[in-house]
Amino acid sequence: MKIPLVLIFLLISILCFSQDFSNYDKRKQFIIEGLKNVTLTERGKHGLPKAIARLESDPHDGAALTYITNDLENRHQSMFDFPGIALALCRYWDSFNAKQLEKIKGDLENLAKPDKQNGEGFLGHGTENHATMMWSSAYLFGQLFPDAKWANGMTSDELMADMKERLRKTFKNVYAHGYTEYLSTTYEVVMNFPVEILLEYAKDPEMKAIAEAFMLYKWSLLSLNNFEGNILAPYGRMNTQQDHLSDDSYISATTYYNWLMWGWGPATSNMKMHQFDDYSEASYTIFSALSGVVPPSVFFQLAGNDPAPFELKTSASTFGHYGSAAPHQMMRKVYRNKTYAIGTGNFRWVPGGDYADHDANGFNITYHSPDRFNYINCFHPYWYSDGDEKDRTPDTWYKGNISPFQQTAHSKNTVITLFNIPEKDPWVNTPSESKWAWRDGHADNLIKRGMLRYPKSVDEKVEENGWIFLREGDTYIGIKPLKSYYEQTDLKGTGLDGFNIVKSDYAQTGFVFELGSKAESGSFEKFRRTLKKNRLSIDWKNMSVTYTDSQKEKLQIQYKDGLPIATENEMPEHLVKKGINGMAESVPTVKIENKKEKGYRQWPMIESPFINMNSSVLRIHDGTTDIEVDWQADYPVIKK
Repeated sequence: MKIPLVLIFLLISILCFSQDFSNYDKRKQFIIEGLKNVTLTERGKHGLPKAIARLESDPHDGAALTYITNDLENRHQSMFDFPGIALALCRYWDSFNAKQLEKIKGDLENLAKPDKQNGEGFLGHGTENHATMMWSSAYLFGQLFPDAKWANGMTSDELMADMKERLRKTFKNVYAHGYTEYLSTTYEVVMNFPVEILLEYAKDPEMKAIAEAFMLYKWSLLSLNNFEGNILAPYGRMNTQQDHLSDDSYISATTYYNWLMWGWGPATSNMKMHQFDDYSEASYTIFSALSGVVPPSVFFQLAGNDPAPFELKTSASTFGHYGSAAPHQMMRKVYRNKTYAIGTGNFRWVPGGDYADHDANGFNITYHSPDRFNYINCFHPYWYSDGDEKDRTPDTWYKGNISPFQQTAHSKNTVITLFNIPEKDPWVNTPSESKWAWRDGHADNLIKRGMLRYPKSVDEKVEENGWIFLREGDTYIGIKPLKSYYEQTDLKGTGLDGFNIVKSDYAQTGFVFELGSKAESGSFEKFRRTLKKNRLSIDWKNMSVTYTDSQKEKLQIQYKDGLPIATENEMPEHLVKKGINGMAESVPTVKIENKKEKGYRQWPMIESPFINMNSSVLRIHDGTTDIEVDWQADYPVIKK
């Protein structure tokens, strides 16, 4: 058969212009090469990394050097500029002339302060990502300009000592009980890239060890909780949903980072160069592409799902200044298989909410797919009950979706999640007027609903015997609503476009989820037939459910209501000042094969076959890599 000439040319064009994104080095080079002639028009935090990317291709690029020299005096100047200035100076010091260096030094000297008057300073605190941006950079400013006259009266040696102690104290606390911007789709990358820059350029061995210990912990979390670019729930500060469609859509900052580091599985090729030029959320990943710090290979293997299947337990804390926080706020459980992964959790709450509790994501199931969306969420609309604000309605799925009235049991590929919603809001007028306003209209009549969303793009859907069965490729998903439900397929808006919504409108309700694959279950028909026969018992009076899954493993959950307060020895100072001395528990009793699961106080920082962390000791061991970080003393001891 003769192939038309036009088709031959088309095939040649595709082959010539298709981009190889098969590994980290190639994705990194794609970003740097693509930005070598980028136009520098945007001022502020999103333009600076592009200017540095131009220097990577031409260290004597006059326009880029002028842009960086004047960056700190533009009206959009903020803490986001500090890591970029530190990186530019550390790497390209010899590219700047004496006059340019003196100007940058003068601007920085004036910003050695905690406030935002006449320019935002680098000695404040703010949220966790704010702190790492300011302090990591400030340490390097002191190292770069040893004779500077800082606005706060410190010498450079004193500035460096102060920043070193802030970072040491904070990261040591993180090693003890975690942090609150945990794996945030927006802020995780923002929290990390300044420390990568510090690790690369700090000269003091103790400062380097502090930065490396922190990054080894963070790389552990990112790689263990990655599935084809998706962060597995639960995670903190979800300002927007995860998205693998690169054109004309809002992709969250850490999702870009995951693309650079680990790829997006079959969706990796979706990335286009204009993303890093046009979209602000991609700017932080440019810094990571510029970094000379590369994680050890074990993290790429874990993120790439090489060792699946495996289970994972981790724990995160509340917010506290300098990492002083209440431990075990979020007890996470993850199961990763070759074609799917499940992330669930149970929670303890600052009574009434604190910091960004409302923007956590508590549940997702994700699966192998080239589609834009490849995950399922499930929650109760507590925080956004009123619908008075466009972004805070009961169907606001694209921000955090979590509730103190949802509790979950999870073992491997099986989940039971229950809802027990009281009539009245237990935390009237808290935590603040603005957040309370999101739900005060229903304070005496909370929305009674458990609900889930799944992508319209699934390959197949079957409803039978009270089950909803979904198939995407060789992955099978069974969903059993525990009470009657209805499905909405025509809702519009961000978080709704591309999804069908299943709702069960009862004060007491729930769902059972069981996943399988062709390799595990055979045909989709056989998977459905098996699940329909599995034993399920429900006791609504006692709020307990028992389910025996297809592997004959029995999973039991007993919902614990009332949100009892457990007094804590470790409470952040800002909460103690408000009279809060404990955490409200929303933690069920869970049994797996009649064995009670460990309580939250025994929940590990990290527990997996390859990486484990507890009592301020991180151990990474996969048979070829052996790394230990012991941070029981003041400074971390790293053994490789």
